[in-house]
Amino acid sequence: MRMKLALGIYLVAGAVDVWLGATYFSSKQFMSYHAEAVSAPWQELDAGIQTLILALMRLAGGGWFALGFFTIVMALAALRTRSVLVRWTLPAGTLIAWSASFAVTWEVYQATGAATPWAPSLAMIGFAILAFVMDAPWYSNIPDENDVNSDPVGKYRTK
Repeated sequence: MRMKLALGIYLVAGAVDVWLGATYFSSKQFMSYHAEAVSAPWQELDAGIQTLILALMRLAGGGWFALGFFTIVMALAALRTRSVLVRWTLPAGTLIAWSASFAVTWEVYQATGAATPWAPSLAMIGFAILAFVMDAPWYSNIPDENDVNSDPVGKYRTK
């Protein structure tokens, strides 16, 4: 049950990543916190700067979309296969990506005072840690040899 709850958290995180990726990839201008950070509205930026910013936003959006897609696929794979490798890789990828997001948004917040989304990034790190602890992949995926219900075909029994 704990594993299913943990994987539910990962599925939600994956959906958030897909949404975030689609939002950034399809945006026609930068976000309000970007305008706050550079102290200028979108319309006042030179066309070359606008092009560069949109390209970087699309790059970030594509990365978030890919992360979300793979998070969802890996969560479903972990649920189906109970693979220990997937159950370690899933939180690692999630924590790396959201830690990078937190670091960047915190840095911009500290430097400019803009209302960057550092708190949601920190929350996603917390959810990833919670899911990781709930899932506890450090316990082997091989069932208890004395528990007939956890190994009905006797694949892992040594007796």
